[in-house]
Amino acid sequence: METSGQPVANEILAYLVNHPEAQDTLEGITEWWLLEQRIRHAVAEVDKVLQDLVAHDLLVTRQCADGRIYYGLNRVKEREIRRHLREAHSRLRTATDTGSNERQS
Repeated sequence: METSGQPVANEILAYLVNHPEAQDTLEGITEWWLLEQRIRHAVAEVDKVLQDLVAHDLLVTRQCADGRIYYGLNRVKEREIRRHLREAHSRLRTATDTGSNERQS
């Protein structure tokens, strides 16, 4: 089954598989169902990124009494992080400029 908005269709179907009794309006599906699906995916992606940043010693962690983990900047690596961000910003700007130049040609 292929539809014109395949990623959105899959999100709606996944929501309904997890909540088979659910029914809603266009607005409700957009605001609640899709938002819930995207938050679930974002949480998984952010968790992986945080683990990677901790593994590279760019973030430090602190576990509180309630068991939750708090993430913060590894101040020892701040200079390295700032350099990385400047370079990433520069690469993004170059890629954006190159893309707009190609479209203008």
